Amino acid sequence: MSAAREIHERIDEKFEEHLRRIQTYLRQPSISSTGQGMRETAEMTCGYIREMLGGEATLVPTSGYPVVFGKLKSNTSKRTIFVYGMYDTQPVEPLDKWVSPPFEARIVGDRIIARGAINTKGPLMGFLNALESILEVTGDLPFNFVIGVEGEEEQGSIHLQEFVNKCADDLKMCETLYMPVPNQPSESAPPVLNLGFKGIVYLELECVTNPLDVHSSQAAILPNPAWRMIWALNSMRGEDGVLVEGFYENVEPPSPEDLHYVDSQADTVVKMMTTPYDVKRFRGKNVKAMARELVFAPSPINIDGFSSGWTGPATKTIVPSRALAKIDVRLVPNMTGEEIIEKIKAHLTKHGFDDIEIRVLSNYGWVKTSVREKAVQAAIKTFREFGYEPVIHPMRPGSAPMYLFCREPFNMKMLFGGLGHGGLAHAPNEYIMVNGLRDFEKSIVSFLYNYSQM
Repeated sequence: MSAAREIHERIDEKFEEHLRRIQTYLRQPSISSTGQGMRETAEMTCGYIREMLGGEATLVPTSGYPVVFGKLKSNTSKRTIFVYGMYDTQPVEPLDKWVSPPFEARIVGDRIIARGAINTKGPLMGFLNALESILEVTGDLPFNFVIGVEGEEEQGSIHLQEFVNKCADDLKMCETLYMPVPNQPSESAPPVLNLGFKGIVYLELECVTNPLDVHSSQAAILPNPAWRMIWALNSMRGEDGVLVEGFYENVEPPSPEDLHYVDSQADTVVKMMTTPYDVKRFRGKNVKAMARELVFAPSPINIDGFSSGWTGPATKTIVPSRALAKIDVRLVPNMTGEEIIEKIKAHLTKHGFDDIEIRVLSNYGWVKTSVREKAVQAAIKTFREFGYEPVIHPMRPGSAPMYLFCREPFNMKMLFGGLGHGGLAHAPNEYIMVNGLRDFEKSIVSFLYNYSQM
């Protein structure tokens, strides 16, 4: 019997224990936007690496929340994998939409419902369970592991560079960045293998026209910051795309290989990203065009939020003093956040909106790995062993800070994916399927052994 098969049986034997451990981890709140439970979760994560796996684990301080830094040694392998994870989650509001409390991690029917269930504390603990099973059966690991679990992914990984700088010598030893996450769009659908992430620029725009709110009887002679912000936003985007000068000039067109993967799975590409949210309306009607837009195009300037003036009950007749808008742009090869920020600034100045202040809240780059890389081929082999032909996504529409590790001086190759299904990340009733967790842990084991032989 192969080592992987024996370890799969061990996972089956201990799955109830694994499940309880995942629930325990999910019951610990860790909301980075409010700070709730963050330090406790970081220390808890360190404890798991030390006590479950016998590894080294420390908290690397940053100007924000610390990064959990772990190291696991193999007795036989000289190769090292960097495992990226996150221990922070989004807020839980609106609370009244949850069918069970978000930090009780109850099993409701066939799934665990909890904040962080799929994004990504549940998968992180599933990965640690898989490594524990390997050690229990074989007494050794097929790779050395460097583990980095940050607490600010949901805030744009704004201090992750500090961790990278402090731990650069260890990171230079790593050949591959691995983020194990269940990635089946549904329980029966084939898994999706994501080979890249778009970058993101997140900006806050503020327009202040008067020191105080003013009685609206004076609206005829006073500038209104809400209208100025609306006009400014309207100048930047039309129905067919972004109107900022030079916005698209550095966008790299997709390769024929990439177009093949997306066009052949266009329906899956669109449904995977939207179905869990019960989306009914789309900007386009042609599924192939929408899939190409999702994967290969920079997102048109998206308004995340807008606030100004009085929005409470009844009436309050004012000319507001201030308007605030939050916008984001998803970046594709070969765009940079710096160029987009400068182009937006130049556009606003050119169109008479130089009174609008721009603050950069997040800015990180895109990353992309070839399907021909050994780690990707090992993942494809693993999924086929489980009876699935994986769907290849050249670029995931979302963003993650992998670019910090996949460019100079580290040049790691990236792998993101795994068996299992979950959904409703950032929304009420976030979930991960119980049976999918079992397959997820087994797929991690098989991938590691397949990759170690390449």
